[in-house]
Amino acid sequence: MWKNVRLLFSKELTGAIRDRRTLFLTVFFPLIFYPLVLSVIGQFNEAERVRYESLIPTILVVDHAGDETFSAELVQNESLYWRAAGSTEEGLAGLKGDEGHVLMLVEKESGGEGIGLEVTLYYDQADPFAPIAASQVRGFLEAYLQRVVADKLDVLGYDIDELTPPLTVRTEDVATGESLGRMILSRLLPYFMVLAILTGAMGLGAEITAGEKERSTIATLLVSQLSRTEIVLGKFLTILTVSLTSSLLSAVGLLIGVRFFGGGLTPASVSGAAVFRLDLPALGWMLVVLVPLAVILAALVIIVGTYARSQKEASTYLLPIYMVIVLVGMMSMTGGVTFEGTRYFIPVANALYALQGIIVGDLVTTNVVYTLIANVVCGAILIAAAVRLFKREAVLFRS
Repeated sequence: MWKNVRLLFSKELTGAIRDRRTLFLTVFFPLIFYPLVLSVIGQFNEAERVRYESLIPTILVVDHAGDETFSAELVQNESLYWRAAGSTEEGLAGLKGDEGHVLMLVEKESGGEGIGLEVTLYYDQADPFAPIAASQVRGFLEAYLQRVVADKLDVLGYDIDELTPPLTVRTEDVATGESLGRMILSRLLPYFMVLAILTGAMGLGAEITAGEKERSTIATLLVSQLSRTEIVLGKFLTILTVSLTSSLLSAVGLLIGVRFFGGGLTPASVSGAAVFRLDLPALGWMLVVLVPLAVILAALVIIVGTYARSQKEASTYLLPIYMVIVLVGMMSMTGGVTFEGTRYFIPVANALYALQGIIVGDLVTTNVVYTLIANVVCGAILIAAAVRLFKREAVLFRS
């Protein structure tokens, strides 16, 4: 049996290699596309970072306090552009009309000169520059508070530098360049590797299943000495090999891209540079998780291609599967859903989150075991279903 499977596998794989489209999408596209895309993204991010650092935010001020000390401080400050607004409604309308980045409402009910102020900041979170501007305003207010307190203590005969503050808060970022790089890779690498498996399987799988039915060349294969099971396994191994190759080359292309052009992917709030590096044990565990996932997707493509009457119809049926994978991948990239415990029995999604844990160095053995059990069982069921479907003449030659 396996001799015949190997024979068909060699035939299909040779045909795939000779096909220029398959060769380009599987080999050259990942190694060229990802470095090129990351270089463009990095340049845009760096240009955006420079623009944000050089831009002076416009702050709309509604001053109901009438405090001369605070007003004088506003006039003296040149790091922010202050613009008066008549009322809160006018200021909010100005924010909506892009006339300013932050609206600052200043009120005062009691207190002496320069103190007792109540400040409210309004800004639109959808504006990417507004949170940065609001942070700069908060820095200005903290500096103003420190100066006012120092002046009040000076009048009382105290030196603020000689007083021990009631509380000192200090924050230190302990993230290293490698941990930061792993965090960025954990968001990008699993998604693109899984997507490469699916696109590689879809392109070739539809061609050697529904495509053969459409060209009527499958009849020649069916009358050969190969059994239906051997035909399915031979085509399955071909799709599995091509999709895994596409995924691994996509990972190589992505790593090349972040290695040379990944500087722009570092968040603006981080001072250090990210170091993008993966060790061999991590790569080995990633391959262990990827193989059962590739088995599932390759078997799905075989099932769809066997059922479809034409290559175009197969592509139509595969589109919802592609969209589901994209949706799950986007959820894993944003980190909005936490995976733990028995959730790792959910096929496909479990592999994405397991890969993230492996990349960041948080390898939980039980999670990987759950992932492998679920995906191996699911893959075996789908392969059996593909063989059974291929044996049904009513499905294979439906019109």
